[in-house]
Amino acid sequence: MMKNLLTPLVIFLGIGLFGTAFAVEYQSPRTLALGGAGRGAPLLTDAIYLNPSYSSFVTSYSLAGSYLWFDQGRNYNLSVQDSRTEMFQAGLGYTKREGSRAINIGASKNVVDRLGVGIGTKFVIDDATNDTSSSLLISSSFIATEWMYSSLVIDNLFESDSGKAKGLYRNFYLGFKFIPTKEVQIYVDPVYTPSWPYGNKAGFSAGIEFALMADFYLRTGKFVDAEVAYLNTRGNGWGIGVGWLGPKVDFEFALHRVSSNQLGTGYHSAHTASMTIFF
Repeated sequence: MMKNLLTPLVIFLGIGLFGTAFAVEYQSPRTLALGGAGRGAPLLTDAIYLNPSYSSFVTSYSLAGSYLWFDQGRNYNLSVQDSRTEMFQAGLGYTKREGSRAINIGASKNVVDRLGVGIGTKFVIDDATNDTSSSLLISSSFIATEWMYSSLVIDNLFESDSGKAKGLYRNFYLGFKFIPTKEVQIYVDPVYTPSWPYGNKAGFSAGIEFALMADFYLRTGKFVDAEVAYLNTRGNGWGIGVGWLGPKVDFEFALHRVSSNQLGTGYHSAHTASMTIFF
């Protein structure tokens, strides 16, 4: 059923409107705990938003739901991903944010065993005006060695003057995942926005994950001039979170703290929780 649902949706929407949209519409508890990092090897349905090309390496069906609350409101997300269909792998996500709604679609295919390519599109609908913005994303993932994964992501590929007037700019991301030991994984995501006029054009997110037991994880991370999806801006701060990964279910919780941001609104804290069923 999931294959029958996702395949026509991605074919129809994934080649759709090429405009502009927010750089990041949704960040899961896993992503927020890592300070926004994770593009080198996004877990489960995170690939839809961070790096569609990596869904070819996940090899599962996943259904996820999450809830985020912060001082200015609430965000909700539902995501479904089919990474087992042989023709190509695809995912679909819906996010309700304060003032807008977003639909994300991603598809990917392995070129060779260690190299995947992906394409994504997104639609962001303003609640007040029903005005819709859309965008194209392309990405690639390369498993260089057993201890290093890498990715390249270009979001808002077709930058326009009207898009820049809304603060929507082309973004270049690199994503790296390093595995020094079986219990430790390190994520580093630099970002560069050539046309960004509101401060530093470059920033980064970096995080570390510890496997405390076979199925329990602790994550923490830091971000500098990087996206804060629920505020729709960039900023500086840190995240921390925990996760439990069972045989067919994953539970996550994270605390995300923004110490400063480019809106100039000071400190913000967000709490978020999610559940993912996969098989």
